[in-house]
Amino acid sequence: MHRVVKWSFAAAGLAVGANFAMAAFIWLQSEAVIERRYPLPSTTVVASREAKAIARGAHLIQIAGCADCHGADLEGRLMGTRTVLPVWSSNLRLLAHSRTDEEFERAIRTGITPDSTSTWIMPAMNYAYMSEDDVVGIVSFLRTLKALGPDRPGPDFPLPARYAIAQGNIEPVAARAPESPASLDLGPRYDGGRYLARIACGDCHDTDLTGSADAPDLAVVGRYSRGDFFALMRGGRGMGGRFVPAMAQPRFRALRDYEVDALYDYLFARAKVLRRR
Repeated sequence: MHRVVKWSFAAAGLAVGANFAMAAFIWLQSEAVIERRYPLPSTTVVASREAKAIARGAHLIQIAGCADCHGADLEGRLMGTRTVLPVWSSNLRLLAHSRTDEEFERAIRTGITPDSTSTWIMPAMNYAYMSEDDVVGIVSFLRTLKALGPDRPGPDFPLPARYAIAQGNIEPVAARAPESPASLDLGPRYDGGRYLARIACGDCHDTDLTGSADAPDLAVVGRYSRGDFFALMRGGRGMGGRFVPAMAQPRFRALRDYEVDALYDYLFARAKVLRRR
């Protein structure tokens, strides 16, 4: 009897030790990913005080969906509350008075923070090829914002999140952005629509526009007339008048008519090419 009790205690001790060792391994492996430093790319972005640049930046902030993550007031909000890694988005109104132009540019295009670590929710994949003029516009607009709201905390990494990071199921943005796939190149005629699609559509449909678990391949636009596409972008009404909540967002209504036209031209042409393959 005593021998059985001893073996039971020994087995329990081994189990506790194994669990502790596993937790320590996960912590160390995830910490190496979290604390990884990335090379800081050079940048020549300089904020402008010109009204044209500021207006362009205000427009891009709308169509890029910055308010979706940072809140309508751009003061930041808690993201991913139903995931293992809830993260506060930054208060852009405060960062506008503390970050340099270069630091903003790196965050937008590469997801790299001032200390060379990675962000975790910034969709830099969508903006990796944003033009310098457009980045200047965004930074210029942010510089006009008054400093309001609280500073938002950095990410906390509970054990479930660390396990997902160690397994590669959650990747830092700075590692993902350079590897994000491009959509089909159809030549100069469609460059404007292709550019807009990556900025405005890449978040849900992926940067190559082939879709995700929550959104279809945008080859679906091949079934839309131009009028149907405008109805989708302006009111979230899909084929047959079906309401598509994900499309009924201010960011899409903010697109100008010529931008919707450019998007449609590119996506419709892309769909035709894919059908022939």
